[in-house]
Amino acid sequence: MTEPPRLSVVVPLRGRREHIEECLTSLRSPTPRDLEVVLVADEGAPRLSAAGPAFRLVTVPHGTDAAAARNAGAAHATGVHLAFADPRRVVPEGAHLRLAEALETTGSDLACGVSRRLGGRARGPGREADVLRTHVRDRPGLLRDTSAATKVFRREFWDRHGLSFAAGLEDDVPVTVPALVLAEATDVLGEVVCLTRPGVREPAGEPARVLAALLDAGELVARHAPGLRPAYDRQVTESAAFRAALDTAPAGTLAPLATGLGRLCREAVDGLPALRRLQLHLARHGMAAELDLIREFAEHEIRDRGVLRRGPLRRRVMDYPLRGDRRLPARLFDAGNDLRLHARLDDVRLREGRLRLAGYAYIAHLGSGGSRIELWLGRKDERVALPVRRIHRPEATAGSGQSVVCHDESGFETEIDLGRLPRGRWTLHARVRAGGVTRTGPVTAARDMGEREFRADGFDVVLTRDRGLVLRAAAGDPPEEETGGPLVTGLRWTKAGELVLTGTGPAARIVLERGGERHSWPATTREGRWTATIGRTAAGPPPRSGTWRISAGGVAVRLREAFVADPPAPHVTGTHEVRVRTTRDADLMLVIRPALGPDERGPYATRRRRAAPRPAGPLRNAALFDSYGGGQYSCNPRAVSEELGRHDPGVELVWVTRDGQFTVPDGVRTVLYGSRAHEEALRTSRFVVANRRTQPSWYAKPPGQLFVQTWHGTPLKRLGLDARDMPHAQRVPADDLRRQAGTWDVLISPNPFSTPILSRAFGYEGEMLESGYPRNDALLRPGRRRAARRALGLPEDRRAVLYAPTWRDDEVGRPGRLRLDVGRVAAALDPDAVLLVRAHYLVADDLDIPPEVLDVSRFPDMADLLAAADVLVTDYSSAMFDFAVTGRPMVFFADDLERYRDEVRGFYFDFAARAPGPVVRTAGEVAEAVEAVAYGDAASAYKARYDAFARDFCPWDDGQAAGRVVARMTRSPR
Repeated sequence: MTEPPRLSVVVPLRGRREHIEECLTSLRSPTPRDLEVVLVADEGAPRLSAAGPAFRLVTVPHGTDAAAARNAGAAHATGVHLAFADPRRVVPEGAHLRLAEALETTGSDLACGVSRRLGGRARGPGREADVLRTHVRDRPGLLRDTSAATKVFRREFWDRHGLSFAAGLEDDVPVTVPALVLAEATDVLGEVVCLTRPGVREPAGEPARVLAALLDAGELVARHAPGLRPAYDRQVTESAAFRAALDTAPAGTLAPLATGLGRLCREAVDGLPALRRLQLHLARHGMAAELDLIREFAEHEIRDRGVLRRGPLRRRVMDYPLRGDRRLPARLFDAGNDLRLHARLDDVRLREGRLRLAGYAYIAHLGSGGSRIELWLGRKDERVALPVRRIHRPEATAGSGQSVVCHDESGFETEIDLGRLPRGRWTLHARVRAGGVTRTGPVTAARDMGEREFRADGFDVVLTRDRGLVLRAAAGDPPEEETGGPLVTGLRWTKAGELVLTGTGPAARIVLERGGERHSWPATTREGRWTATIGRTAAGPPPRSGTWRISAGGVAVRLREAFVADPPAPHVTGTHEVRVRTTRDADLMLVIRPALGPDERGPYATRRRRAAPRPAGPLRNAALFDSYGGGQYSCNPRAVSEELGRHDPGVELVWVTRDGQFTVPDGVRTVLYGSRAHEEALRTSRFVVANRRTQPSWYAKPPGQLFVQTWHGTPLKRLGLDARDMPHAQRVPADDLRRQAGTWDVLISPNPFSTPILSRAFGYEGEMLESGYPRNDALLRPGRRRAARRALGLPEDRRAVLYAPTWRDDEVGRPGRLRLDVGRVAAALDPDAVLLVRAHYLVADDLDIPPEVLDVSRFPDMADLLAAADVLVTDYSSAMFDFAVTGRPMVFFADDLERYRDEVRGFYFDFAARAPGPVVRTAGEVAEAVEAVAYGDAASAYKARYDAFARDFCPWDDGQAAGRVVARMTRSPR
């Protein structure tokens, strides 16, 4: 009889393919008989090159969630011990086996390792000492790591306690917390078991379900390790799931959690800020309407509310709704926990042997004009006071997230003479006094500072987000600068706003990566040194705002220590401000954000601009265009802009850009969203044309200005006021909706069906222009189709199938995913067909599109994609109404039809009965339906329904809609 392998590692295959390949390569063992790797993949998944003899494949239906996939893999595993690897991470060679060896030696039930960032270097004196046969009661810090990826389970222990992941839940808590508590003994090793990949978003399930799992685990902790309950409950109240459930979960899903929420210990609850205490109280007592009121307030108004002084003792309370409601304890509104210290370093550099620090320190909700700031270095009972020079720091107010108090005067500068500092380990602390309140705590790194470590005058200078600034006496000789990988030794900006990097080591191309988005530039090598110029990409726009990691050949590019100790100042180029940032391993990153000044960013600046008097004056002969809040040059505003430019060349055309991500034709000007130039354009332009409901809150329409609201789709899905009763729909306060609609002079209607719906849903009582959609004019122009196909690289004889799904309101804020197995559909299509995938812009950042399909998620204008497509596959997207103009076939993949219709968004008509093509629920059915409508007789079977659909929803689409809108704007005859 064959002996079972010592260890089975279960790997659910999901995420980016290159990451999966790297993960599986890392799992190959030099002794395959000791290791079994159980791969769990969707049916029809492509073969992976990293597979080997120790690898077994288990197939599950497409759409199986990660928890169910891991359970399926565990059921097929035959090893004596069991581990789970995340395909988005890398496993150091043999790491799991070394944990399994510990279990074999000690007889423990569970072994725990540690995780480290991929590419990180070992630092300090070495790994922490192993602790064998311990228990979570003795090491409560183990509860902080609830990831299954850092653990190996004795299989007999797993089976005896019936451990399993909770289906539909991405969180590992239902397995790891019971395992930690139920294990008779646990081995804790300093072994690095998984290397986490920076920039990859962690998955998240429905907040109420995740919170329910946390609360259930808390009951198990209370039964088996009651002494851990307070610490565990604090951990629950600090979790993202707790916040997300109180902020977003439908009240009905929280009702079953009332008992569990009520059992959270008083210590954990009393430590929460007022908003969380109030939300928790309402959820525990089933006050659903009041909870919705507080949620709406938190989303739209809380930034404009501060602290009040009330009662004979003048105690501080938060100015929140329901204050004074006799059903609620007054202590819920106490402001004590909200008056928190915010002490941040935003500049640290070594100059002439001195460590120069700058930052800000304030107490939340209390103005900083008369505050006092003290700074010191501390170790045990010793203090070294530091001189404080107060400086103007408007960035502190801009980033504070509130509009009530000013923190411009909270800035500080100080210096540390490292040569005179006694050797030891020192940390930086601050004390702030303001309004009779004192707060003390560590000074941590500001959000965009990153983390750093360098050596200076006998000290290791370490800056981290959680521990702040740490100065520790250096041990041994200074570490030699690594030369094996790409190292940046020179960095400068050109007059054209491009960043020029020079360095040593292998670097054929320099790659910027952020989530699933990548840009790359060639690196030229000469005499052992390389140079790369980072600027606009080959496709046009520069990298977007966010934090970008820089690599070459899959290896992180590092920055020489001189730049780590004295980094370059932020640089403004075009519409962006770029800051160089590093990690403790000196990995180079770029933090990019819109180039707005402190007086243009944040709620405080917005409130001041809203209250500022606006000078009256004549309007300029200009038109300001805004598509998707400055995100695109596209849609109805583009069509109107181009038609207006042809009709009246004397009108200045101005476009709002949020992030510099599109180009405009010659002669068209852009302004950065939220800037003074944007404000001036809104205040002085004769016309404003937009396709989204919202404009900046400081916008006040001047007399004589004409605001044309085009919107961006025929409504199948409920909108605005009509969606108030849908539990998952994104909600907008009715007053805000009516205020915005009150600025519109003309609302475009694409068809008779939409006219009453748009008016009612937006609370709009003004003029409706029944013109048809300007963006659909392009679908009736053969030249636009030919140009779009050329831009996509599609020959005329190649059939293009476009998959363009909408977004799900209940999935916003979670890692995106495609519901359709596009790889399987692409493989099943006719060889002459190509599948194009257009993910919705709200989720496109996180998707991994397989290479066998053409990802067009970032193609500039959806109208061009519809013009180029021969077949449209969608679900509930308004693209169906536009595409009907072409008369070309459509297929509808609606696997969640009932949930979307009844819970998420709701419909205005019976979609299944009126859809102008097959409505299917599986990938196989999609491929069959596409072939049938493209080649077979299915198109004729749906002809009558298609014709009726086009009559109802496209009666005015004749290629002249933009002309009718411009005629209304200029009041000129057509």
